[in-house]
This record gives sequence, C-alpha cells and structure tokens, in this order.
Amino acid sequence: MNSLTLRSTAMVLAVLVSNLLAAQCDPESVDFGESPWGLAPDGVDTFFEVAELGVDYLDEVHLLVPSFASEVVPDTPLDAPIDSVVIAAVLLVDTLTGDTLDFSDAGLDYVCNNLGDCADPCTFLGGGQYCATFSGLPSIAGDFMLSLEVEVWATVFGFPLATPFSFSGFPFPILGEVDGIDVDGANGFSVYPNPTAGDFTVDGVLGGKALLYSMDGRLLRQWNIANQRQRLSVTDLPAGIYMLGVAAEDRYDVLRLSIDR
Repeated sequence: MNSLTLRSTAMVLAVLVSNLLAAQCDPESVDFGESPWGLAPDGVDTFFEVAELGVDYLDEVHLLVPSFASEVVPDTPLDAPIDSVVIAAVLLVDTLTGDTLDFSDAGLDYVCNNLGDCADPCTFLGGGQYCATFSGLPSIAGDFMLSLEVEVWATVFGFPLATPFSFSGFPFPILGEVDGIDVDGANGFSVYPNPTAGDFTVDGVLGGKALLYSMDGRLLRQWNIANQRQRLSVTDLPAGIYMLGVAAEDRYDVLRLSIDR
C-alpha cells in the first residue's frame, strides 16, 4: 500500500471516527439530582425537539437506571436488584389514526451510549446513567406520541427475569409543510386572521382536527372541526408564536400561528 493510499485511508477513518463521536451523547450532561431514577426529557417540564418533515433531526434521551425495583415501585413485594435495562424499541403512535410506527418508519433512528459497560450499547446497567441520540431525516408528518420500550432485567431466586416496561406519553409532532396552509385557500382551506388577537377561523376543513403546539412541542389545544367554517379561540394563551397543525383526510399541514395583542 503506497503512502497516498495510506493517507486516504487515514482520512476516511478520521471522518468515520469524527461522525461516530458526534453521534455519541454525553450520559453525564443531565443532572437528575437526588432521584434514584428518571428520564429526560420527562414530557412534563422538558420535551423533545420539534421535528420537521425533510429537515435533519437531532436530540437526546437520558435514562437514570434504578438499582432496585422498589425505587420504581415502592410497594413491590419483591425488592430485586435491577441487573440492566435494555432499550428494545422506539415507537411513534399517531394520535389521529391510532397507528403505531417504528422509529425507522418515520426516517429516524437511535444510537445508544452505555459507556462501554456492555457489548450491546443499548443495555444499561442498574444504578447507572446513560443516554441515546435520536437522529435522522423525518419522512412522515403527523401528530405522534413517542414511547420508549424497554426490558427490565432482574435476578429473581437465581433466575434472570425480563419485564417489559413502556415510557410513554411524550409529544413528538413531526411538522409537515411549515406555512403550508395558504391563507388565500390555495390548498382548499384557509386560516385567518394570522396574526390573531385571540380568535381565528379554519375555513374549508370539515371532519378534520386542529392541533395547537407550543414551539417546544407541547400539545396545548386540540379541536374537532365539525363545521365548514370553524371559529377557534386562543384568548387564554399568551402572545407569541405557535404551531397549528390541521389534519384533514390524508393531509397534515402545519403553519406558524402568531398571537399578537
């Protein structure tokens, strides 16, 4: 192998290593305080980044694995030590249709970092703090809830026992065509006024749904559109920029709705 080939090979390896390191999350970057276990974001005070169709996505999930079953279920009759928690799948549940998709079905993937504690990077030892990176190019728009499916392994009476557990209820909207709803009705329906001082109208959507999100991905409002011209109110929300998703038949469009007072 000549020197040019060696240099080219070294450059390729350097790029691969750099990309691998960039994909690795830092398990210690989240402080869970005194809690014996936890998940971040928690879906209550912290949320996943909002995904957008066709736009590169990157975020992280952090998991503090408890040492004993009683730290998760205080009244458990058998306080077995937790050997490990294995991430088995990341799923997306469509809130409109009820369909369940694998993360990969939406163009997304996850890479785990267990600091080399186990051969399988998605196996997290009891009492440890670990993470996984979410990334990809979202290929499906919709209003989803994310669930992290895990297997909790413990040794009971000398036998390894796996118990499935689901961390669910995390808002994970994948926005469609941002500003894709034309206020002049070019897409068959319209939303006006935008900006609004408190009330606005969705015109031309019958039998659909409207969903209002904060910019950090929290679902704030959900309305059924029962009339051809439906008036909706956001008078109780503070001024700012929001995401309004409108689902009708096989469409899901999203625009930025401004509340301006």
